[in-house]
Amino acid sequence: EALQRIISTLANKNDEIQNFIDTLNHTLKGVQENSSNILSELDEEFDSLYSILDEVKESMVNSIKQEQARKSQELQSQISQCNNALENSEELLEFATRSLDIKEPEEFSKYVCVYHRVTMASAFRLSLKPKVSDNMTHLMVDFSQERQMLQTLKFLPVPKAPEIDPVECLVADNSVTVAWRMPEEDNKIDHFILEHRKTNFDGLPRVKDERCWEIIDNIKGTEYTLSGLKFDSKYMNFRVRACNKAVAGEYSDPVTLETKALNFNLDNSSSHLNLKVEDTCVEWDPTGGKGQETRALNLSYEQMLAYWFLLINFLKLFFCEIFLFIYMTFTFYLLP
Repeated sequence: EALQRIISTLANKNDEIQNFIDTLNHTLKGVQENSSNILSELDEEFDSLYSILDEVKESMVNSIKQEQARKSQELQSQISQCNNALENSEELLEFATRSLDIKEPEEFSKYVCVYHRVTMASAFRLSLKPKVSDNMTHLMVDFSQERQMLQTLKFLPVPKAPEIDPVECLVADNSVTVAWRMPEEDNKIDHFILEHRKTNFDGLPRVKDERCWEIIDNIKGTEYTLSGLKFDSKYMNFRVRACNKAVAGEYSDPVTLETKALNFNLDNSSSHLNLKVEDTCVEWDPTGGKGQETRALNLSYEQMLAYWFLLINFLKLFFCEIFLFIYMTFTFYLLP
């Protein structure tokens, strides 16, 4: 019997280990897939930043080139005007200088217009101040703040995993109330996501041969009641995660709650604890009129004999093990 018990325990442990291996493989696959997705999203985000920077750079380069073209055009125009004025002035100076060599008054009077031409020379109306300067500092940039901001880029803050409190959870009347709490206060949490599924296995949730998780989103509190359930399985798995405005955090450790349906007959020995059954009369007693002690006393003679037989065998096995222990100790320490 002891060997049978330890074999059964080992078999159950092997089943748990295999389930854990399946969970690890499933998690490993999820890590690889999610990492690939996150890397793709990261590339897209940086490509978007690069695109924006390229657009801003192109716009600034165009502004600098336009300013360069405007100033160059202004300066070229002034140079052209100065060259024309200089050329006209040189012709006028040559003509006026020749008129000064005339000695005859009558001949000189013919050149009286020279004075007016010299007076109205374009060189006198020409501004010798550049319309634009070579200063381009108004188009300089300083991206030190933006550079610091880019250097502070980091991953989004993720809420920590909540903790489901099994003591506060309640299974009753075809409904399940699940309660949880945060390991530390987080005022940035916007809502919670509760997931549940039915199972016939106790312990950790299994990856294989299980139903899909059902999702309840946008839960504002730290407690939720699922009502109108049909307890057609022995257990239900529950897990919850917290969400802020940007991302969802890690799942809580899954919790398995027993949802075994109450099967009873309308007789005094096997009926529901809150039912009083007397002949054809059935009465509901919310205080539990028939306790476990009463049921324990309603044992048949065959059941009593079976219990005594098991107890005697257990005591025999116990004393045999004690005797064997004492004998081995005596042999090891006292015999040469």
